[in-house]
Amino acid sequence: MKPLLAAIALIFSGIAVAENPLSVKLVSEDKAIAAGKTFTLGIHLKPPAGYHTYWKHPGIVGLATSVEWDLPSGFTADEIQWPAPETVKMARYTAQGYRGETLLMVPITPPPAISTTSVTLTARVSWMCCGPQCHPASKVPLTITLPVAPTNAVDPAQKPLFDRFREQLPAQDDAWNAEFTREQEFIILTLKPKDPALTRDANDLGDLRFFTADGQIDSDKEQKVTRGPGQQIRMELPLSKQSKDQSNPVGVITAEKSWQKDVTSTALKLSPN
Repeated sequence: MKPLLAAIALIFSGIAVAENPLSVKLVSEDKAIAAGKTFTLGIHLKPPAGYHTYWKHPGIVGLATSVEWDLPSGFTADEIQWPAPETVKMARYTAQGYRGETLLMVPITPPPAISTTSVTLTARVSWMCCGPQCHPASKVPLTITLPVAPTNAVDPAQKPLFDRFREQLPAQDDAWNAEFTREQEFIILTLKPKDPALTRDANDLGDLRFFTADGQIDSDKEQKVTRGPGQQIRMELPLSKQSKDQSNPVGVITAEKSWQKDVTSTALKLSPN
């Protein structure tokens, strides 16, 4: 059996029938909403110690958290905003997810007019929470009711939570230039600063890790990082045997410190060119 299939079989052979250990809540950044004004809901995930959930692309094993919305007429939901991931272990395999608490944020836009004094929104959330065993859940309904007001009103009890995880969202940084080349079973990613006066020295960034958002890179294999000359960074990224894509990979590179010398994101988002 191929490693990927073996890993999947291992996960599902360990699925538990016991109560799901993951705490999942639907929360709102605003305590009141207004017609036509976008607000943000969050799917708040809190696994117990020793357990994890998965990022939007889990890597070689796992299942990403997903949501289906049941919204009032005229309301629309944007895509999930995912905080930067970290490596998680499922048996001996390295995947992409969250070892601790996280908040998956979703902007919601109401219609230009709302005829009711309150609205009820429902998220049907599916997830996989894994640790000593894996606990799946499918389309679990989470509901929140919010009053309608002339203007949005921020909830001071929830704002710190949203601010904390908004700071963890990956961001593109025009101060760095990314170049990709292919060498047999690897993609070579070279990062060069456009303005070395702004960017942090490569040796000061700490540990670096590329997280694949499109499955081109094998999440389980070692990534070799070479720093220099100067502030240049070279990452040797092992190709996934399942990927036939020939475009530049899409993903996130995390560092221990911000990519610029001032306080900016520690997660660098790489999008298609």
